[in-house]
Amino acid sequence: MRSLAICSQKGGVGKTTLSLNLSFALARRGWKTLLIDADPQGSVGLSLQGDASQGVGLVEVLAGDEPLTAAARSTRLAELGLLTAGKPEPGRTQRWSEGLAAGGLGPLLRAAEDDGWEVVVVDTDSGLHGATLDVLRAVDSLVVPIQAEPLALRTVPQILECVGQLRDEGADLSIGGFVITMLSSRQDVSLSVAQEAWSMLPSELILEAFVPRDEAFLTASAHGVPLGLLSRRPPPVATVFDRLAAELELRVGLIEEEAELAPVALLD
Repeated sequence: MRSLAICSQKGGVGKTTLSLNLSFALARRGWKTLLIDADPQGSVGLSLQGDASQGVGLVEVLAGDEPLTAAARSTRLAELGLLTAGKPEPGRTQRWSEGLAAGGLGPLLRAAEDDGWEVVVVDTDSGLHGATLDVLRAVDSLVVPIQAEPLALRTVPQILECVGQLRDEGADLSIGGFVITMLSSRQDVSLSVAQEAWSMLPSELILEAFVPRDEAFLTASAHGVPLGLLSRRPPPVATVFDRLAAELELRVGLIEEEAELAPVALLD
């Protein structure tokens, strides 16, 4: 099993959108994927229709009130499961943070592997502090959305420094990749930020696929669904996450390069 966290130093960069749609794309590609909402605001649950933000979740699992098997929710896609934030009420949010700080996510990830999950995607709170750092200590890889706006690039050195410090502490954490998000192809400033990011970061650190600004995201958010379920024929922008998933399969060690390059015959 491979685990990866979606993390950003600043808010509003499309972190939860990336977490949800990337998890959906990985599941569509055949990986049994569990999406965990480790944001105290419960952003993943709030972004979905129905009662996704209700009921037990990560808070209760870390507190020992519920096992992962009971708290993880099934979805319309058989390969995709969801562990919501749960009920991070003021008194229990402290228990959540303490549970993560005490290494609680490590046992949870081992339980996820025992339950047969092949990929775990963790959506985190904004910033490199508190519970988010504890998540990064436990997962295998980090995926960082970079909003195509000037301020976003200034956070990259901080993230790289944080990863270095965690590695010095003994964390086995790799960078799965930086992802350009909210790119406006018709705005010079937005394009210049993306171009600077592509030139500044080594190719092994930045993903080729990028997430553009698109009205489909607002429509999907209004309906509380991932882009792939917006209609029977998903909007073209949904394919972006298939490309991201394909890139990350190799980068985070889900497949080996030899397996990715092996051809498959069209005819039997």
